[in-house]
Amino acid sequence: MIDFHHFIAQAKHFDEILAANADSISGNIDGLNYQLYQQYDEPDDVVIVYHGGGVSLAAGYSILAHQLNAIPGIAVCLVDIRGHGDSTGKRGTVTHPGQIWQDVDTLLQEMGNRFPGARRHLLGHSSGAGMLLNYLTRYPFQQRADSVIMLAPELGPFAKITPATGITESFAKVRQWPFILNGISGGYLFGQYPAISLNFPETVRETTSDLVYKYSVNMANALTPRHPAKQLAALPLPALMLGAERDELFSIRSLADFAIRHGNSQLQFRQLDNSTHLDCIFRAYREIVAYLGGN
Repeated sequence: MIDFHHFIAQAKHFDEILAANADSISGNIDGLNYQLYQQYDEPDDVVIVYHGGGVSLAAGYSILAHQLNAIPGIAVCLVDIRGHGDSTGKRGTVTHPGQIWQDVDTLLQEMGNRFPGARRHLLGHSSGAGMLLNYLTRYPFQQRADSVIMLAPELGPFAKITPATGITESFAKVRQWPFILNGISGGYLFGQYPAISLNFPETVRETTSDLVYKYSVNMANALTPRHPAKQLAALPLPALMLGAERDELFSIRSLADFAIRHGNSQLQFRQLDNSTHLDCIFRAYREIVAYLGGN
């Protein structure tokens, strides 16, 4: 099971010691809530960050934003995926999977309008990484990103990545039949059915107000790669995959093997030592900065 309590303690620790080194502003475009961290007028790089399953941009991602934004030339945009946080839409569902991918185009365009001279990078954590893999390989995107960063990527059941040793309880409980009927019907049936339940501990539920507990078939299809091996091989831009050494969901060795076997020549894989599925958010910035500087 994911160690939420360790993550919350770590987030509190970083909040106490990390000085806010940039102003942040809230924005909204087409119903999408975002928080922009900008230290300089004209950044060289803008990193657009997508959160993991069931949470929002408020789930510790501001720490990563401050860490990256402390580096001259880097701005960070945290995004609430539609149906999460302060973005519009019924919690945990969407009218069709393509709406989530279209929203990525919307944010890329928004950042391009704000910073026309900056490179734009997509970063997804956990299922946010799976969503970006879908966006880049299943959607006829109109905007250009310069790279994608996948942090502790949750690539779904079709990747067949080995579960972590000693895992005793799954974070997500899935009902298969709505997905089967949705697929048979070409996406017309059961798209709004709440087919996935997310298993947050009761203590986390009591202290966190904006969690999403159920995902519809449409939302799950938006976030979950259908053919992850082929999709990873087909990535059309430079990519960095960062695996957490002590990820509670899956084996880091299995994830690394998947990346090496199926990634194309533009993909780099690196391991974040002493990191878990959640607290890797706080430990990834050095690798991210090095990657941005080398591309």
